[in-house]
Amino acid sequence: MVPMRRSDRVMEQENTLEVIINCQWAVLSMVNSKEEYPLGLGSPYAIPVSPVFLNGFIYFHCALRGHKIDNLKKDNRVCLSCVGQAENDEKAFSVAFTSSLVYARAFEVEDQMEKEKALLAICEKFAPSQKERMQSCIVDQMDHTAIWRLELLDMSGKQRKFESLPKV
Repeated sequence: MVPMRRSDRVMEQENTLEVIINCQWAVLSMVNSKEEYPLGLGSPYAIPVSPVFLNGFIYFHCALRGHKIDNLKKDNRVCLSCVGQAENDEKAFSVAFTSSLVYARAFEVEDQMEKEKALLAICEKFAPSQKERMQSCIVDQMDHTAIWRLELLDMSGKQRKFESLPKV
């Protein structure tokens, strides 16, 4: 694990994983592969994704083509930033939060069985009330949807709790 400057805010691994499992969206950061973007070739590129944790990997779905795909195919090193809870701590002029940071390598899922399982996990997480329609939706979208698997290299979690301030 990469050392954290604020060691008093480090979360245990199980809590770090819980943030990843439960987050509704995360920001996937990667290396930009295109010169024409504002900061140019090799600059940071970040985009929101809806991740799901399954069998020790993180999966997300996306279109079959696009800038993100071009970037990942050229350089598969990524960083995923997940925010769990966040709530204003007004008395401290701050925010109480939980977050997880994942360093990983991204791989496009080619195996149809793995792809189907990942899509089902995504449906179960983000549309649990639609159980009866999930399988038909997966079949309909399988050829139009890319699934990417993040193989975790390192992860860390950070939290800031509400401060107890003395009464004035």
